[in-house]
Amino acid sequence: MTPATEDQPLYLRIADALRQQIADGELAEGTRIPSEVKLAETWGTTRPTVRQALDVLLTEGLITKQATRGTFVRRRPAITVRSSTRYQRRPAGETSPFARDAQREGAAPDWVWDTQRTRAEGRIADRLGLAVGEHVMKTRYLFRADGRPVQASVSWEPFALVGGTDIEEPEGTDGVTGVIARMDTIGVHVDRVTELVRARPADDDERRELDVPDGVWVMTIERTHWAGGRAVETADITIPADRYALAYEIPV
Repeated sequence: MTPATEDQPLYLRIADALRQQIADGELAEGTRIPSEVKLAETWGTTRPTVRQALDVLLTEGLITKQATRGTFVRRRPAITVRSSTRYQRRPAGETSPFARDAQREGAAPDWVWDTQRTRAEGRIADRLGLAVGEHVMKTRYLFRADGRPVQASVSWEPFALVGGTDIEEPEGTDGVTGVIARMDTIGVHVDRVTELVRARPADDDERRELDVPDGVWVMTIERTHWAGGRAVETADITIPADRYALAYEIPV
């Protein structure tokens, strides 16, 4: 971000000074920001001007406001590496790619879900190669690391493929987890995974569900598992952009 200059409004210069103190560690994570009154005295200005400066940092995700307590430097969450090699078939051990990612970063993984049989609407039917209205199993997930929400997703699987099998409901048994391992149990060999990654501002529901502060964007991943030329699962995944690094290994 370009530093503020003397030609810029005072609130931008205040924001720039505080931003630099945060970057230098002078204002460490979790530290309380001086009050609006104190900052106004320091800069010889008014509280509304200080509030404008703090709003800039709030929008950038550098600070958080806590009712009755004040304004604090935001604690930066640990970064989880989401590697392209996460989809490799694992003959033994943990079969959930998310669980492996979390454990590799030293966090305890868990997730909650809700599954229902429904009908495929247009875009999902297209992604799965189905006719609009065909039945699919739809599952909503919220994934957590050390109890903190870090990823939300919605997945769809063709009912004609999984219906009546042990994996009809993805989390309905004590069996294996993860799409590749689950499909293996019914003789469907996943051999390819495609992902399309985009970034955008988080909406209100995502901020609440994933505990995303103002100013932090999310990455959305449109993922599909393939067995031969058949799409056997597709999902919309949402992850906070400040909590993940995407790592890709590309054979040449």
